[in-house]
Formats: sequence, structure tokens, C-alpha cells
Amino acid sequence: MAQPYKKVTKPVRLGLIGCGGIVRINHISVYLALPQSVNVVAVADPVPDNLEYAGNTLEVPPAQRYADYRDMLANAEIDAVSIATPHALHAEHAIHAAEAGVAVISEKPMATSLEEADAILEAVNRNGVPYAIMHNLLFSLPMQEALSQLRTGKVGKPILGRGQCMGMKPPDFGGDHANPAMAWRAQRAVGGGCIIDTAYHEIYSVEALMGSPVKYVEARVKTMHFDIDVDDLAILLFEHEDGAVSTVSASWCSPAITPERGRWCEVHTSDGSIRVYHRDEEPFWHYNGEDGGWSSLDIPEPEVKENPGVGGHFGCYAATFEALASGSEMPVTGEQARHNLAIIEAARQATSERRAIGVE
Repeated sequence: MAQPYKKVTKPVRLGLIGCGGIVRINHISVYLALPQSVNVVAVADPVPDNLEYAGNTLEVPPAQRYADYRDMLANAEIDAVSIATPHALHAEHAIHAAEAGVAVISEKPMATSLEEADAILEAVNRNGVPYAIMHNLLFSLPMQEALSQLRTGKVGKPILGRGQCMGMKPPDFGGDHANPAMAWRAQRAVGGGCIIDTAYHEIYSVEALMGSPVKYVEARVKTMHFDIDVDDLAILLFEHEDGAVSTVSASWCSPAITPERGRWCEVHTSDGSIRVYHRDEEPFWHYNGEDGGWSSLDIPEPEVKENPGVGGHFGCYAATFEALASGSEMPVTGEQARHNLAIIEAARQATSERRAIGVE
């Protein structure tokens, strides 16, 4: 039987569903840096090492460390859960949490299909619980600066956008890899694939920079290099509602890409250009022909040093915890996350049908 939702108060009492790679690399440092906003009081993970590491680092009592997340939902005094598990489990975990009457914060993607996404939205709406997704790159300091300049019209109207995340997975990627977090991403059954694991971030980033929703998608989403049953290459072309155009390129099989410059997004407008690098000491660049071309602009140091290959989790979580406590709209809603998933499904359909596909 579903439990009634109880309003969250600060600090948010958080339970973790999944304590693996992304939690160790990014999430834990954020939780520890926001003691006024969040208190991790329970953790759940079937892998004993993950459970021990997260529990010890976050000082969670042994009695609140669960091998089964359902036991945590049934017994722990929590206001919200953060889901950081393989993609194919997100829907199950989110729906069960909603039925337990707690707020849901989920790593991307919200699900692996639009049917699952709709089931999540139905569950959270029926139970009246807040639901948020980690579109974390939007909340990195350079992206926030870029979006601010675009919103204020300082650099003109967006005409063309581009996003890229190129790199090379290890030779045994998809095989009996020693790193479970690497291996599941190469499996269709667990929701892996380049477009949904990597290009996902560039899709929402470029769309945000363009300031207009994606309306049509043309694409080639293919398996070109690895012996895996998911894609390792995604080349996407978007037409936005306002008629502007953007592209996204993502690859797991591009050996020549310099790692620190392998992930970026940019927008070209009527009056200039902005580029954001997500793996660089100089992350924010602006182009103005009158000033002599490209120039690097200083961005303040982040409050929390994050994995330079990811970034933005601090800002995204801080905004989400604040929204939970104030009862305001989530910074990234389920509807926004569903839209991103709809773009991905349109890209897959465009690949198989060799034509442009409209986005719902």
C-alpha cells in the first residue's frame, strides 16, 4: 500500500539506492559538502564493498546499511532517495520509492524507454512525491555562465549549436572487464550504449544553449568497433522549434581525441560564440570578432572539487535539496528528462528508417 508523502524539512534525510562508481567519484563529496542541506541516513547496495565504503565514509550506522533497497524503504526514516544504479533499474527503483511516499532523485536517464518513463511519471504523480533527475552538466559553473549570457541576450540569438564527447574505451570493453561499472554499459539488457550513457549529456546541454526544444532528429546510432550489443557511436542532427540547427557527436571508439578536450559544447549566435569545455583548466571561451577572436574568460573555482570528467553534481544537488525543502519545482523535472529520452528514441528510429523523426 502506498504511503502518504511527508513534506521534507532541512536537512533532507537521504537514502542511497546504489553506492557504486558515480557515488564514490562524485556524489559522496557533494553530500559531505552540504551538511546544512542533506544528511545521508541510510544506504542500500547488494555489493558488500560498495555498502561498506559508502556507509563508513558517510558515517551511516550499521543498522541502516541494507543489501536490499526495499528493506531500506520499509524501515529507514528518510525523506528522499538518490538512485544511482544501472539504467535498466531506474524505473523499478523510482516507482517503489514513490509508492513508499518518499521524494525521488535519479541519475540519468530516468528510464530506458518512454513506456518506463511514463510509468514513473504516473507513479510519482499518483503518490504526490517530488521527482528530479541529475542533468548535472547544466549546473557546472561554466555552463551556468554560458546560459546566463544567452538568457540576457548578451551574445545574440542562437543559430547553430554543437556538442561533442569523443573518446576510446579500453580494448576489453564489453568483455569480462574487471570494472563492473564499465561492463554493464556495454550491455543492452542493463540499458547501456553510447547514446544513452554519453551523448545523453550533450543532448540536454546543446538544447539548453540553443534555448529552443528539439523538434526533428536525424541520426546514425551504430556499433562500429566493439563486439557489443549496444551502440558505440552516435552522430545526431537536430532541428529546433525556432528553426535553428544543432549537432551532437559521441563516440567510444575515437582513439585520437585528446581526453581533456574530448567533451565540449558550443553555440554560435547572431553576435558571437560561446564554447564550454568540461575537461579543461580553461573551460569557458567566448568569440567576438570585434575583440579579435576567441578569448578565455575566468570562471570562479567551484565550492567542491569534482571529477573533471563529469562536473555539475554539486550545483544540481544543491538546487534539488533546496527545492525539496522549499516545496518548489525541481530544477530538472521528470517531463524534461522524458523529453531527452524521446530525443534518444527518435535518433534510434531515424537510424533504422533513414529519415528525420519528429520528437513528441
